[in-house]
Amino acid sequence: MQNFKELFRYLRALHRHRYLFILLTLVVMTAIGVYSFTLPKKYSADTTVFIERNVIDSLVRGIAVSPDINDRIRVLRYAILSRDLVTKTLEEVGSDIFTKPVAEQQSYISKLIERINLRIRGQELFTLSLIDKDPVFVQKFVNTLVGTYVEENISAKREETYGANRFLDEQIEIFKTKLEDAEDKIIDFRKKNGVYFSVDEGATLANIRELEGQIENIELNQDTLLARKRQIQSQLDSLPETIDMVSESAEGGRLAEMENRLSNLLLKYTDNYPEVIRLKSEIDGLKKRLTEPDTDETKPERTRLTSLNPLHQELQGRVFELDAELSSMRARKLNLQKTIAKRENELRDVPTARKELGILTQQRDSIRNVYDELLGRMSQSEVSKQMEIGNKAATFRIVDAAVLPEVPVSPNMLKMFLLAVAGGIGCGIGVVYLFENMDTRVRDVELFAELGVDVLAVVPNISDPVTLKRVWRKDLLVVFVAGVYLLCFAGVFVYEIYLR
Repeated sequence: MQNFKELFRYLRALHRHRYLFILLTLVVMTAIGVYSFTLPKKYSADTTVFIERNVIDSLVRGIAVSPDINDRIRVLRYAILSRDLVTKTLEEVGSDIFTKPVAEQQSYISKLIERINLRIRGQELFTLSLIDKDPVFVQKFVNTLVGTYVEENISAKREETYGANRFLDEQIEIFKTKLEDAEDKIIDFRKKNGVYFSVDEGATLANIRELEGQIENIELNQDTLLARKRQIQSQLDSLPETIDMVSESAEGGRLAEMENRLSNLLLKYTDNYPEVIRLKSEIDGLKKRLTEPDTDETKPERTRLTSLNPLHQELQGRVFELDAELSSMRARKLNLQKTIAKRENELRDVPTARKELGILTQQRDSIRNVYDELLGRMSQSEVSKQMEIGNKAATFRIVDAAVLPEVPVSPNMLKMFLLAVAGGIGCGIGVVYLFENMDTRVRDVELFAELGVDVLAVVPNISDPVTLKRVWRKDLLVVFVAGVYLLCFAGVFVYEIYLR
């Protein structure tokens, strides 16, 4: 409520000082408006350049070497705003700055570079603009600057491509000569020393290690077999070599058993195997005893016969088998040791000339790798050169050249008009507020009540109708004149903004 009272108080103060308020508002508006029209007009021109990527660029990627578009954009700001390019553009547009002292020229160029605005939008567009008092100069300068940059960029890339081709040609000839010399040295060395090696030292060492590993396995198997032989031999020593046969029928069973064992041995060994020979002998003797007639009538009936112990014979056979297997392993181990000795002799017999030949071969291969790489790069460079000649790579294309500006961008008359209106009203209100605070007269009876002072009587303000009518006419005239003036003031700005 108190805030509303204060607002009404200042509104009444504004009404009391209405003539001062209107006068100050119009004066300040006029001052700002006049100042706006005295400001120098500045014009802006801009041009838009499209960074065009040709479809061929993606097709030959990896085959040709084309400048990366990101690298071009990265150096764009520094290249197009370089002092050298700006100076060259000023010379082309015929600027009279070069008739002035060098210090003034340098200052002008530095400030001009600061006023150039370059906006890069993504990786496809960039816009270059300039604001200056001379619209013709702005248009010519912007168009010339962009055109010069595009032309120099294309020329520089072409010159770079041609230079790369020339450099690669020179290097290919140099390395071709080096490769031929290296080949000749190898041929001469072979003819002189007769060196035609087929031994691979690394493979030989690996083979020796493999053979040594086989010997270790054989020795381990030998230890295992010797342990088995000792065990079987101890069993064999505890068994008798012969056993007694109790009847002739037992002899027949023994004969069948021995024949069966002989058949099993013949499956593994030849007829010259000792155990086979022994079994055949025993079988023949047993058959002879069984088939010869008994002529001695007084001799008692044969009831006991002595024969070889079959378990003893079986263990003896196992011992023979182990001996044969151990003998085979010893022979294999001996062969492997001879092979290792032969491989070691091969390594020891590699002459120094072999190492020299290896060095020559390594040098030749190194030169050949560089030569092959240069040939591949030469092919890429040739494709790149053709792309630059045909302008097939990423290029700059001016899509919106600068036109002659007819409407100034500075000062902004709309903003100046709004500033004049706001400034005039603000100054009028401020002066009225100041006067109201400086006025010590009491205009509200409630003020005494707030101060605790009793009011005995209030003398009313008696208005004269003639005086009121005169004041009303005066107010009407002032408002009319102020309104007409304000309309004229606004009309001037509207004409400047929209009609010129």
